[in-house]
Amino acid sequence: MLDIANEHLKPGIAPSKQAGIAYNIAIIVPGNNDFFDNDPSTSADLNHLKDEFEAYGHQIHIVKHYTDSQTSPAYKLLGEDHVDAAIIFDPFAGDQMFEELNRLGIPYVYTNGRTYKTGQNYIDYDNRKGAYEVIKYLHGLGHRKIGMIAGPNNHLVNLNRLDGCKDAFRDLDLSWSDANVIMGAFDPAHGYEAVKQLMKEQPTVTAIFAFNDIIAYGAMKALAEMNLRIPKDVSLVGFDDLKLSEFMVPPLTTVRRFRYDISSIIVKVLTELITNRNISEVYISLKTEIIERESCSKVSDKR
Repeated sequence: MLDIANEHLKPGIAPSKQAGIAYNIAIIVPGNNDFFDNDPSTSADLNHLKDEFEAYGHQIHIVKHYTDSQTSPAYKLLGEDHVDAAIIFDPFAGDQMFEELNRLGIPYVYTNGRTYKTGQNYIDYDNRKGAYEVIKYLHGLGHRKIGMIAGPNNHLVNLNRLDGCKDAFRDLDLSWSDANVIMGAFDPAHGYEAVKQLMKEQPTVTAIFAFNDIIAYGAMKALAEMNLRIPKDVSLVGFDDLKLSEFMVPPLTTVRRFRYDISSIIVKVLTELITNRNISEVYISLKTEIIERESCSKVSDKR
């Protein structure tokens, strides 16, 4: 499929220049106010998408979306009949945006979270597999009491990672308990508060998986205040591999999203969906890998 896209979209030649058309692309993002401030990886992803589309001559509209109101800015923009395609970035669970885009006949892709339903286009990192590998990694170090500090319970990217954890617990014959999972915002304050709650309620936990690096930074502060050493007392893993993670004390073990140019893939494939030449459905899942640093150790070395 990517070969087809590359055939029509030669490097350095914008599709709008080839066809004389500049498309209007809506990037639909959650409407909560802390969405950009608390998650630098999200802001970077959006900036890369914006830069890539604009390099090809297209117009980008980043618009907020609320699931509880048909009057949200995203619905209003889509109803104005000026949108050629849409990217649903960090989609909500149970949202009706998919049905609305289908009703309007607007091509789209999910990214930064997806459903598992057939017929719903996505180009995304394999968050589910990435989380699965974290639990498998910790299990290999001897950990059996693993706590999870998750993100918002209505965001698909969070649920994808949670499903990966559940898959691994099942396959490794570990006992799953919802008490070992604390959900909240993707921000350091949640990581800080969640660790204090988790270690109070589940004191036998020997490893913690934070669903992004920002959460892990808050967890580190809380663990230090509780005089719990990383990794001697508690191992800690993040997700996203932010640049700062390498310079934390100790350097954070985390999940890296492979350095594929996902923005370029989204631009090329979405343009193919608009022109409706070769591609009818899109299911692209990009790899992740664990970057092992110094925040994890074998459980035998612990308290």
